[in-house]
Amino acid sequence: MKRLLLIAYYFPPCGGAAVQRWLRLLPILVKAGFDVTVITTQDGDYILQDESLLQKIPDEVHVFRTFTPTINKFWKMISSNKASLPYGSLSTNKSMSLPKRLLYWLRLNLIIPDLRVIWNPFAKKKAIQLFNENNYDWVITSGPPHSTHLIGLYLKNRYHVKWLADFRDPWTEIIYLKIEKQNRLIKSLNKRLEEKVVRNADINLVVSKSIAQQLPDGNKVVFYNGFDFDQFQSIKYNNSGKFRIKYIGQITEGQDIYSLIEFIAKHTQENDINDIEFIIVGTKNLKPMSYTIPIKHIDYQPHDKALAEMVNCEILILMINKYPNNQGMLTTRLFEYIAARTPVLCFGPLDGEAASIINDSNAGFVSENLNEDVWNYIYKGYTNWKKNVNQRNIHDVSKWSVQKQSGSLIDILNQ
Repeated sequence: MKRLLLIAYYFPPCGGAAVQRWLRLLPILVKAGFDVTVITTQDGDYILQDESLLQKIPDEVHVFRTFTPTINKFWKMISSNKASLPYGSLSTNKSMSLPKRLLYWLRLNLIIPDLRVIWNPFAKKKAIQLFNENNYDWVITSGPPHSTHLIGLYLKNRYHVKWLADFRDPWTEIIYLKIEKQNRLIKSLNKRLEEKVVRNADINLVVSKSIAQQLPDGNKVVFYNGFDFDQFQSIKYNNSGKFRIKYIGQITEGQDIYSLIEFIAKHTQENDINDIEFIIVGTKNLKPMSYTIPIKHIDYQPHDKALAEMVNCEILILMINKYPNNQGMLTTRLFEYIAARTPVLCFGPLDGEAASIINDSNAGFVSENLNEDVWNYIYKGYTNWKKNVNQRNIHDVSKWSVQKQSGSLIDILNQ
């Protein structure tokens, strides 16, 4: 039985997309005969919590939680509205308090790779203790936060263990570092860390081809997020009497949901349509909105309920963040959208991997901008819905399931 040590900052009860990749894989790895140990955080800085995900961790997995320094309490002290830490952005504006702007500046120009690096000494201490008690065949580090990969680098050098670095997002090419101007020295040092990690890892597992190309030279293998077929078996589509357009997940920098809502509201008014509603599920800190179509805001939902939200609507919105070289951006949500079989309206590059996967799966329509083709797609779906035409995707999408894809990972770990 091969032993795996997975080190991940984000792990249940943390919620959201960051935990789904390895949470889906753990039961498959256990079933394949691997002995899995996890080092994670105790009360980390999580933007979302989902206690229900704890039940999905196989009993056979050994989970160790270490002390985790956090700055969320400090952030709430200096935040006028007691908001949690910002997510997916380092942008500042003049309306922010001076302490908040200073904290953003420090994070951008003095701290590399990321703020979560303050957890590394505690995770490293636990890893050393475990290595003194057991031998491990593989260390697996999951990023972001990419600071976690530095723990893998340390363990690789100290114990000469095989090391798999998993990249769910770019490192130096991540959206908020591309949008904001960073100190040249810090930028250069961050790039060197990235190069060192990718070069020394035995395997770099990457969520998309484009992100793999953006990373420095190293042994890279593309491994998509996928979805779990079993999670959708008991969910049935129900017609609510409204044509529901849904956005599910956090709205982050480079996603303009407000222009889309305004666009839809304008066209529905022009066409005298009064049974379309726009629903946003799970996004915090939405701006106040007043449009001519109903806007519903549903708070963050446990994962199983979020999947039911995906199934029970008529169009799902996917927005690829706008930034240079965003062709490789893929989210866990894309594959879950495909598994939900609800038509997907995606905004992103036509030559991007998300567009390729949607087209290959016959899952929806992709556009780079708001235009008449977008409205025509919505309106066609609406008129078919009015006629009770079944619009659920019947295309075979099984190749995107984690069950199908996991075979390549198991082959790697059995080396």
